[in-house]
Amino acid sequence: MRPWHNRLSIAIVPMSKAPPRTVLLGIVLLTVSVGSCAPAKKQRFRCADFTLPQQVIDAYRGGATYLDNDGNGYACEDKFDVYVGKGKPKNRDNIAALPPADKAGTAAEQLLLGNPSRATATPGSVSNYLLLKPQYALSYNAAKGIPNWASWQLNRSWLGRTDRQNDFRPDESLPVSFYRVNPADYTGSGYDRGHLVPSADRTVTAADNSATFLMTNMTPQAPDLNRGPWEKLESYCRELVAAGKELYIVAGGSGELGKIGGGKISVPARHWKVIVVLDAPVTSLASVTGRTRVIAVDMPNTSGIKEVGWREFRVNVDRIEAATGYNLLSGVPKNIQALLESRLDNR
Repeated sequence: MRPWHNRLSIAIVPMSKAPPRTVLLGIVLLTVSVGSCAPAKKQRFRCADFTLPQQVIDAYRGGATYLDNDGNGYACEDKFDVYVGKGKPKNRDNIAALPPADKAGTAAEQLLLGNPSRATATPGSVSNYLLLKPQYALSYNAAKGIPNWASWQLNRSWLGRTDRQNDFRPDESLPVSFYRVNPADYTGSGYDRGHLVPSADRTVTAADNSATFLMTNMTPQAPDLNRGPWEKLESYCRELVAAGKELYIVAGGSGELGKIGGGKISVPARHWKVIVVLDAPVTSLASVTGRTRVIAVDMPNTSGIKEVGWREFRVNVDRIEAATGYNLLSGVPKNIQALLESRLDNR
């Protein structure tokens, strides 16, 4: 497109020698020329557009403050948990990819045990995609339609009286190239939509509880497992919290029994869980000692075990690492990690 001032000169030159109706034509030409070069509307970003935390930071610095849509100080928190601070920022250079370590319910706390599979939040990580949410962190396997593992903190600050939301739904924060599992994909399969992060572990707000019903937090679980020893261990964890303990938990599945949902969702052969039990809330695991209690279980994803107690499935962490290839408890000081992972809980 030629510069509009060139068109202006063309429109004005003949006006000095033309009758009045030609003058009017010159004005019309000027109006059309200027209007046709109106600037395009500024792009409005969506969190789903981003693949890296740095992209969120750059967009926010550029003025996309609406990415913190609830004004709680976090932009695109369902996907990256980028800390931007509350209120209109005076210095956008202070925006951080991770929130302050002392902020409750952040990625820093949910991953305190470590990142077992070194998951990353890049679309190329199809089988090991990191999802960071205020309520938990997990590694999602889009090739299998289930999480590899989920990690979360549990203490009294997470427990309240909010009702179970039951709003099972696809996770819209996944990259657009990933298939988004739908609750109906489990229909008629014979398997429950089994939570890794339990609904009852997030009951302070409706938003916290609702976050546990995203399908990225679900694995196909045999009803006897989901409603039997798996649920019993979940309840026991909350009993420990009621007694004043703080827990750091990581759970997942291993092996494969088959597929459901038209072949889009893998059915794990087993489900495992590792629980670090602390006597008081902490901001790091540096206080973990060789006497810290660690509970580890490995349960078969099968029928006929509903009445079996969870303690019957206790193993040591080393056994789960051997089955999964993950580096569990990597956030624990190295000098005692090996000791804790080899021990079998007997309480």
